[in-house]
Amino acid sequence: MAHEVNPRVAVHMRWDDLAFVHWRADAAQIAALLPPSLEVEEFDGSAWIGLVPFTMRNTRFAGAGRIPTASDFLECNVRTYVRARAMHGLHGSTERGVWFFSLDAQSLLAVLGARIFWHLPYLWSRMSVSKFGPTEEACDARREYVVHRRGGGVFGKICWTRHERSPPAAEDSLDAFLTDRDRLFTFDGRRTFVGVVHHLPWQLHRATLQHVDSELISSRNVTPLGEPIVCATEGVDTQGEPLRALFAPIVFFDGDCGFCHRAVQRIQRIDSKGALRFAPLMGETYSTIAAPFRSPVRGLQLDARGLPEATTAASLVLLDEEGAWARSDAVIRILRECGGLARIASYLLRLIPMALRDYVYDAIASRRRRGSPIETCDLRDSQGRSDGPRMLK
Repeated sequence: MAHEVNPRVAVHMRWDDLAFVHWRADAAQIAALLPPSLEVEEFDGSAWIGLVPFTMRNTRFAGAGRIPTASDFLECNVRTYVRARAMHGLHGSTERGVWFFSLDAQSLLAVLGARIFWHLPYLWSRMSVSKFGPTEEACDARREYVVHRRGGGVFGKICWTRHERSPPAAEDSLDAFLTDRDRLFTFDGRRTFVGVVHHLPWQLHRATLQHVDSELISSRNVTPLGEPIVCATEGVDTQGEPLRALFAPIVFFDGDCGFCHRAVQRIQRIDSKGALRFAPLMGETYSTIAAPFRSPVRGLQLDARGLPEATTAASLVLLDEEGAWARSDAVIRILRECGGLARIASYLLRLIPMALRDYVYDAIASRRRRGSPIETCDLRDSQGRSDGPRMLK
């Protein structure tokens, strides 16, 4: 897999002195712990659960540089391997990546930042690492890594010895499946996000495991199966991109009225990050949507899928990871996705009683075909393309 360097970087890090300790795991047990947008990825007929201790060094954030106490610290994560699934019956992402059950870290500031801005399940823990051998930096020095989770009483200890370098892992090998991952997924309770991490290929080493406690894994309601396998590496420099939503919300609009045409053009202008996609209500995309996870649509005629009838839907329908939204709820969620001042406006609109904001929306929508009707919406993306990636059929 190519690990190209991308200039769109949010954080620079070095992951130093890692061990990859893995067990087989029950796929159904892990699937029950994932958000609906993700599914377990198996290898050799099994799901896999990993314990990865390492040292984080030289962490620098775009626009902020090194932050005291959050630049160099110990970390240990519990992870599994997943892929994105199709959502609402639409063609889904094919991305593969890592799902973290927990990330123990020494730095309280790093824990708080990762939980707030990256939606990652970081936990503040007391941690230490010791090396025993002819010299601490010797390749065959034994590492002893200890984790004691604060407040929870969970304890973990991993001891391993790194040996000579292994041949490069074949793309279809178990080592590549468990280590060659450049994406991670997170979930904020509403939406799934994906982050891309760029680095050179791992230089894996053969390793032996002297001791491992699986309590860090079992505390996340996962049971490791069989004997663990282990490999190790000296480390790698990495660059992480900002998170992006896995499922881009889609704005469905009445393509036969000038008012809707102009409204969508305004939405495109304030959606500076390109978070939204657009498609006509009478188009192919809307007709192929499967039953959504939820459809809290009020006051409109619904079809068998629980979606507003395309011929009677009032102007705009928003489809996001949670379901379908119409009337003033759709407007609020569209503004929230646009960010900036539009997001602030969405919070203010929520303060207005639902009945009142729906009344105003319906009054505007009922007059939308007055004025200058058009047969089709000639919508274009920021590059002036009417068939760009934001425009769906």
